[in-house]
Amino acid sequence: MSISTVMILAAGLGKRLRPYTNKVPKPLIKIGKYTLIEKIIKKLEKLKFKKIVINLHYLKEKMKKTLNKRYKIDIFFSEEKNLLNTGGGVKNALKIIDKKEFFVINSDIIWSDHNTNPFKNLNNFWNKNKMDALLLLYPVEKDINNLQGDFCLDNSGKLLNKKKNKPQYIFTGIQILKSNLFNNIKKEIFPLSFIYNQLILKKRIYGLVYKGKWSHIGTLETLKQYKKMIQ
Repeated sequence: MSISTVMILAAGLGKRLRPYTNKVPKPLIKIGKYTLIEKIIKKLEKLKFKKIVINLHYLKEKMKKTLNKRYKIDIFFSEEKNLLNTGGGVKNALKIIDKKEFFVINSDIIWSDHNTNPFKNLNNFWNKNKMDALLLLYPVEKDINNLQGDFCLDNSGKLLNKKKNKPQYIFTGIQILKSNLFNNIKKEIFPLSFIYNQLILKKRIYGLVYKGKWSHIGTLETLKQYKKMIQ
């Protein structure tokens, strides 16, 4: 793939998964034989990514101890003294990422890529001349956890303002971003949605609908639902 660097967002407190996360960070919750983040890293290795950057905050030493020197792929840690939210976390890691374009993925998702691979799909659809961000989306009606929709799409794949349109798609937590999106942001703590909203107005953010199976492990209920996913 042309984009070979990926950042994994893994700094959060995982409050909605307590008591599981009282002593273990959410990315280290086991799903079968492996933890959530290990499942992701193994898939990234198979895709021959060259570099993974992981942001850390909550129980960061446990994360480093679990992941350090266990994989062939180069893994770097971006530590946060204070939680910076998703956008601030990426901005803080840009020097380590050191790429004009890169993937970002949440550490609390599961997907089946037996028939279709989300990273290859995004990489193939990516057009840096007309896109500053590309988000992988999932149809609301296919979600087993009844999540609310996040975005709408026009016929060309551009994201639309959800205040004016009924959201038909959920953001999966997998995306491609350009590093220059963060150049003029003076805030240290902010969500990535701050950038999305600006790009919707500029018509520079697109979405691609994922045809495989996907689930977000964000609550105790969704943790119980994971067995419905095809691994």
